[in-house]
Amino acid sequence: MHRNRLGVVGTGAALLVLLAACQSGGQATPTPSTAASASASVAASASVAASASGGPVGEATLHAAAEVAAGAKFDVSWTGPNAQGDYITIVAAGATKWTDEPWFATNNKASPGSLVAPVTDGAYALWYVSGATDTILARLAIRVTPFSGALGGPAEVPAGAPFEVAWNGPNGPGDYVTIVIVGATKWTSESYFYTNVGSPGTLVAPIEPGSYELWYVTGADDATMATAPITVTPLAITLQAPAEVSKGATFQVAWTGPNGPQDYITIVPAGSADGSYASYAYTANGSPVTLTAPATAGNYEIRYASDRVKGVTFASITIVVK
Repeated sequence: MHRNRLGVVGTGAALLVLLAACQSGGQATPTPSTAASASASVAASASVAASASGGPVGEATLHAAAEVAAGAKFDVSWTGPNAQGDYITIVAAGATKWTDEPWFATNNKASPGSLVAPVTDGAYALWYVSGATDTILARLAIRVTPFSGALGGPAEVPAGAPFEVAWNGPNGPGDYVTIVIVGATKWTSESYFYTNVGSPGTLVAPIEPGSYELWYVTGADDATMATAPITVTPLAITLQAPAEVSKGATFQVAWTGPNGPQDYITIVPAGSADGSYASYAYTANGSPVTLTAPATAGNYEIRYASDRVKGVTFASITIVVK
């Protein structure tokens, strides 16, 4: 799963250069690397009319909430020259240059624009920066409050089964909830859902039983901001079918199991490789399912398997085709 910042929010110098290049017909403007004036005061609204040569470049002002929640998306209103390459960003208080923090360009959109707050609380500053000179044309102090979020799910869930997770949090762009094994340090393609689908969301338990954790992860920087323990219990699957069926006949198979996404029941020759299938039915159709016996007599197996876990047979029973 690859998650990118949404809308016009960006964090990469290369992205800013590319944006400027597109707006100028291919002539790229310099990557932002702002040198702040140590003597400049922080105010709710600020303006500067100065360029590298001392000539006027136009006034700029910034307006935003005094406090925002860690990881939350928030609006920033501005006025300014809106020249090519001008941008607004959020940096730690006392910073002297832009170092890949979230930003948006001003000259291709109307005020307000949106930024995503850092996940670390503390004192920050909004900057309006000239793309031509890297001059900070306006500053605004802003405080990021501590992250507030939580996860609520079952204490135990059967292996392979879907289950719901309630959550609260900033719901920033790309934020997601996932399940990982205890001790994991990063997400590695486990079941997940984006928080913008609402609460609760649905996850699918891993096949392997054991101790796991639910994670709330921010899309802005992949930081795990809230966790909750959860235990995955062993698979519990049953299959019931006639001991014998006639060639080409339809017959029913009753089952219990996780009923995970794309789980299915099939009939295959005895000893077939895992992942083999012939007549099959998805468990989403309910129990019992109907299968069709092969046209060749012999010994067969009825298997519970899944498209989401290739090459694995979860459970099987024997059946004879006569």
